[in-house]
Amino acid sequence: MKQPVTSSKVAEISAFLQKYMQANEIVELTADQCAEILDKNGVLSKVGHPKPGFNFRQVLRDGRDNLIPMVTGASQNPKSKRWKIERV
Repeated sequence: MKQPVTSSKVAEISAFLQKYMQANEIVELTADQCAEILDKNGVLSKVGHPKPGFNFRQVLRDGRDNLIPMVTGASQNPKSKRWKIERV
């Protein structure tokens, strides 16, 4: 059974992504880009079904729904429902 993502894991994900974006002078990433980066660096595994990055998008949805803290810099476009993560 899949382990739930904890508040400390969200903090780790947030810190890693913000540091990555700062180091690489990136202003904004998509959820899929973040999932790929997190997977390649062993921070959060991605799942291939239904679409790569599902684990990370679930973290974003759980944050939006106040089940866990929100990933730093994450927001969702209300019209397109697409996620973006901005460097803060």
